[in-house]
Amino acid sequence: MDRTLVVEFPWLSVTAGAASGGGGFQWNQSPATDTREIGTSGLIFVQEMKLDLSGYTQNDLTVGFRRSFEQNGGSSVIFWDPAFNVNTDSLGQQTIISSVPINDAQLELVIGSSPGFTQYNAAGVDWGNFNRSHIIHGHYQSMYPSSIIGAGSFSAAGNAELMDVTSEYYSSLEPTAADCLYCYRVFSLPPHATFLAGGITQIGIPPKRVILDAFTVEEPDLEYMMRLKRSYELANQV
Repeated sequence: MDRTLVVEFPWLSVTAGAASGGGGFQWNQSPATDTREIGTSGLIFVQEMKLDLSGYTQNDLTVGFRRSFEQNGGSSVIFWDPAFNVNTDSLGQQTIISSVPINDAQLELVIGSSPGFTQYNAAGVDWGNFNRSHIIHGHYQSMYPSSIIGAGSFSAAGNAELMDVTSEYYSSLEPTAADCLYCYRVFSLPPHATFLAGGITQIGIPPKRVILDAFTVEEPDLEYMMRLKRSYELANQV
């Protein structure tokens, strides 16, 4: 039976401002959304939610996917005052729908290397036990201000739309017997303004909708039980 599954991510709107306790400046959400900061850099933010599939699994149904696509609710914008260096001020964005959960330490790493690929060896780094089948939908973006591509720096206040320099999809669209899908939108922000040397003062990223063109099917008992067993094993290994 055909199904349409939808994930709605909210706006990200951050403004450079004074940190609490007088500890310099930081990115502050304005207004506050369902977004949280992870890690210690002050530059990584994540939005997360779940898609409940338990109604299908309780009826012993497998959920499959024909395609996935994204819709954005506006333009991404960036403001600076009075100056900033283009070479250090890109913005990374990962949109991931996974059949297994991803912890905060792993989410900090997804901007540098997408989950589900063979990772390089790095001592003490927990990439997670992912392979391509876990990542139902994956989209990596690297974004730069559109008005200054190729420029080294800007010496006056201004603003621009952010445009994709890199946009890579790596969705597996693998069928699943998991009882939920874990949905993440991760942002790696450039350094904020110091208001002494200048820099970026505000970033706005529009809401995003991910649509999964899905279907449910009743598999033979043995195939379904093996898929169900595998789904639980994977969820517990990550």
